[in-house]
Order: sequence, then C-alpha cells, then structure tokens
Amino acid sequence: MDIRVEKTRQSIINAFIELRSHRELERITIKELCERARINKSTFYSHYQDIYHLSDTLETEVVVSIMENLSHPEKVLEDTADFSRELFMGFLAKDALIGICFRGAGVSVWCRRLRLL
Repeated sequence: MDIRVEKTRQSIINAFIELRSHRELERITIKELCERARINKSTFYSHYQDIYHLSDTLETEVVVSIMENLSHPEKVLEDTADFSRELFMGFLAKDALIGICFRGAGVSVWCRRLRLL
C-alpha cells in the first residue's frame, strides 16, 4: 500500500479515536473529523462512505486483530482454558481501543462482531 494512503488513513483513525473518546458517534461530524485529521472532506470520502462506515471498519479491525493473534484458534474445544487465556490477553491488549470504539454501543455490537468472524 502507498505510504501516503496509509498515513492519511492513520490520520483519519487517530482523529476519530480522539473525537470518539469524548463524545457519541452520532455527534461527530465529518467536517470536524477532517479538520482534526487535517484532510479535505473529499479525501475522507475516498476512504469511507460516512462516519458509520469508519466506525464499523475500525470495530471490525479491532476484533479481527484479536482473533488473528490467537496462536491456535482451532483448539478452542480441545484446550478451552488456554484459548480463553489467549482471548482474554488479546482483549486486554486492546482494552482502551475497545472501550472507545464500542462505547455506548453495548455488548450486543461487540458480540455481533465476534460472531461474524
């Protein structure tokens, strides 16, 4: 991936996380996110459809990241204690980001993301 695209994407995500940590998703505007990320609105729309698409993408990436770091997910039924420990450690490593991304959404969104994977 082009490094400029990755830097822009990271700038959008950082601005979103900063805004999301202080307010509800519905109260974040594209305009203020773009100002904070120092990008044009057209740049934002070249990456995401809207603020909800950005939020969904980030939520999914968090869950996928945790699941991808499990060393042996196929052994979930064979060694449930080890699997649970790994899953918990993955969750703990992303605790702050999970708290921000899923804040106000409740457990239902978190569980739905896990089921989709």
